[in-house]
Amino acid sequence: MRSRNASVWVLVGLGTSAAAVFAQYADGQNRAQAYIVSQDDLTWGDPPAGVAKGTPSVEPGGTLQYASMRGDPLKAGEPFVIRLRCSNGYKVAPHRHPEDENIVVLQGAFSVGMGDTFEAPLLKDIPTGGYGLVPGRMNHFALCKGDTDLLVYGTGPRLNNWISAPR
Repeated sequence: MRSRNASVWVLVGLGTSAAAVFAQYADGQNRAQAYIVSQDDLTWGDPPAGVAKGTPSVEPGGTLQYASMRGDPLKAGEPFVIRLRCSNGYKVAPHRHPEDENIVVLQGAFSVGMGDTFEAPLLKDIPTGGYGLVPGRMNHFALCKGDTDLLVYGTGPRLNNWISAPR
């Protein structure tokens, strides 16, 4: 009986706290503004200067386009959202990022493998509509299958630190 009474008081306390937070937003305090970017708002081009460090060990063999949607991906600690479009067969050489990389495939398929060298048998597909996470500081490589459109988000800095080819 004692634990049941304690549970009731915990629920009452949580309800009161939630009501206070809800009332705060209802009053307009601490209310965030909506942020909307349409397809027509995107400006496509090359990735920003300074995003890549070192020399890639694999030729891409295709094209890559970049569009910023929110934030500055090169700024440490700042949330960002970018779009990347790559042509069929585009290869991303082994690299790593300082922070986690979240990937949503909007079109095509994006195949990701872990390791220091580009090895096709290690690739695993993230299909259209799928999500992938590559932890920060994990060496990985990728391949675009079909014309591929990606939404990538995380916290900066989003740098490509290329892994040197083994000797």
